[in-house]
Amino acid sequence: METTDPEKRILKAARTVFERDGFNGARMQHIADEAGISKASLHYYFRSKEKLFDRIFDAYMDKILPLIGTWDDDTDEWRPKVRKFVRDLMGVFRDTSLLFMVQELHRDPKRLQARLDAKRRGPNRFIKYYERLRKDGLVRDTDPRSILITLQSVCGYPTLAAPMLCGSLRMKPAEYTKFLMTYADDAADHLIRSMEK
Repeated sequence: METTDPEKRILKAARTVFERDGFNGARMQHIADEAGISKASLHYYFRSKEKLFDRIFDAYMDKILPLIGTWDDDTDEWRPKVRKFVRDLMGVFRDTSLLFMVQELHRDPKRLQARLDAKRRGPNRFIKYYERLRKDGLVRDTDPRSILITLQSVCGYPTLAAPMLCGSLRMKPAEYTKFLMTYADDAADHLIRSMEK
């Protein structure tokens, strides 16, 4: 089902309000005001704040889940695959409020975990991929869970801690955003070295 222009405008406004106020602080009136429509019009398209949040959360997952498919393809050499995955994941984190998603996962873990579980099937694909590489003698004999945590941390932390890191690095936000483009390649290099035999 295609999203209409009014729905797109509402979803953009809802994302802004949710990111600013959190789920609990967001109000339908605030979302309507941000979208420049009446509250009645907002309710015509979305009956509840929960339905709006679910659409935003699903859109976030729709950006993340295709990246996980990176680890299904055995045709590529693993180093460029790691490099591309880091760049792509950091792009998603840059374009979406990762902090908001993390906060909401902590706020209502059972509800959101059920939504995540409905979208994710089978064993973790990266772990399965790394174990295959390890079995073939292509990477270090390291617990793939440690590598996965490092991978996610290297990609997520620069976004989650952006204000603090801007201050530590004495950078303006625009400088920091530009820096993250080169950081992705450096981070991938570090990860690759940690995986190499």
